[in-house]
Amino acid sequence: MSSQDTKKVLAKLEKDELRAKEQAKTTIQNLEGELSQINKKLEKLMDVYLNEVISTEEYTSRKQKILTRKLELQETIRNFEQKGLSWLEPAREFVLKLNYAGKVRKSENYQEMTTFLKNIGSNHILQNRQLIFSPKIPFNLAAERSEATHKSLTFPIWLRRQDSNLRPIGYT
Repeated sequence: MSSQDTKKVLAKLEKDELRAKEQAKTTIQNLEGELSQINKKLEKLMDVYLNEVISTEEYTSRKQKILTRKLELQETIRNFEQKGLSWLEPAREFVLKLNYAGKVRKSENYQEMTTFLKNIGSNHILQNRQLIFSPKIPFNLAAERSEATHKSLTFPIWLRRQDSNLRPIGYT
């Protein structure tokens, strides 16, 4: 991915992050409002029970339903607060690695290429002077673009140039 495309995608991710934060904030406020109403219901239920308007069995049944809903809301709020934007950092990292892949591909540093490929893939096989590997998720998505074929991708042909393991003549 080019540096310009990387900047565009990262800017879009920042906008998405701001929008997602606003949506999460609104959702949490709504859930907290509902939680407040549930607490009021519990207080009213306790008052009704203490005034002996309802039986113990009915009180227990209603209280259990209300408490179950309260716990569900608390868990939902906790999930929004902790995991609401968890997808953004992996997305940023993926975009930056795609940009880095383009830079590494153009460089002559084979050690850097090897290290990068080890980080993004597994099952590395050198066959017929070609490096074959299975990209990890989400890199497999980039490698499996509909217009891409094994002939048009540059990554499967890493060692077309001179072998990087050549030894000087007379070296034993």
